[in-house]
Amino acid sequence: MTPLSCPPLLLLQSSAPIISNEQCATLIEYFDHINTGGDTTLDATQTDNAKSILGDVHDIIDKVTNCPRHDGEAKLPRYVRYHPRLIDEEALFDSKKLNDVLLPDGCHVDTNNGKLFRHITAILYLTDNTPDDCSFGGGTTFPLAKPWFEGGASADTSISLEQVTLHNAATRLLERNVQHTKGDTDQSANSDGRRLEMAGVDAFNRDHATNDAPHNNVGLRVMPQAGRLIFFHNIDDDGMSDATSFHGGEELISIVTDQQSDNIVAERTKNILVFFKEISIKSFSNLDGFTECAADARRWTKQAYYQ
Repeated sequence: MTPLSCPPLLLLQSSAPIISNEQCATLIEYFDHINTGGDTTLDATQTDNAKSILGDVHDIIDKVTNCPRHDGEAKLPRYVRYHPRLIDEEALFDSKKLNDVLLPDGCHVDTNNGKLFRHITAILYLTDNTPDDCSFGGGTTFPLAKPWFEGGASADTSISLEQVTLHNAATRLLERNVQHTKGDTDQSANSDGRRLEMAGVDAFNRDHATNDAPHNNVGLRVMPQAGRLIFFHNIDDDGMSDATSFHGGEELISIVTDQQSDNIVAERTKNILVFFKEISIKSFSNLDGFTECAADARRWTKQAYYQ
């Protein structure tokens, strides 16, 4: 696993795919079958093969996070399939319209809805989503992340005003028990929720250079590569939701041209599996014990990958 962000956000990516493209396709077929209530055909051999691959993925995640599975965790990961959203090209140059299309669900922390035990999230990408001249988005955006560069640290060790502003906004949301930016009822451009969302849009614009406006060097986007795994910690050293772990799943957005048919656009999907690693309630007896468990997990990740 390779660090992608500087602490406090602990965000890492596998240096190579952990499963093959064929295995990714098998898992897509399996979870499409489950999610459609069995409308698609899948024989016993295919089902057993998919379950075997999924078991191997679970084992890899357990190993790289140093967090073995237990009975308190969900048996199956969350499967998410994104379909392309068609937009007018002008939307790429209007930040508010782009935000509505690119991040319609906003950003959130994975401790939302009272799931504080979710101290680590792992995402397995099942598709390649490489942008081209008429297709964009599809990344997982972390608007508060400070990129980690090869050699062991951020190229810029200073803390910008924008980083401070965003961190303060994220902290205020959590203090108000708002763990999803769409839960911020203030719709003004300067509200805490909108600031985080627009930071995600700014990271997209920076990566694609879709306009000439200056962009902040804050945040990072992880683009899907079939078979690649990322994981990140949701809990800070104090046992609380980590404000820097706010993230969002970008939609796939496409601009249909005369040379591109609707069928080609429809074939593009983004498919991911989301695994939540939880601190077992059997491993602590009080809040201090929970905090220590979360801190121990963070220490292990730092020692294993950030040295």
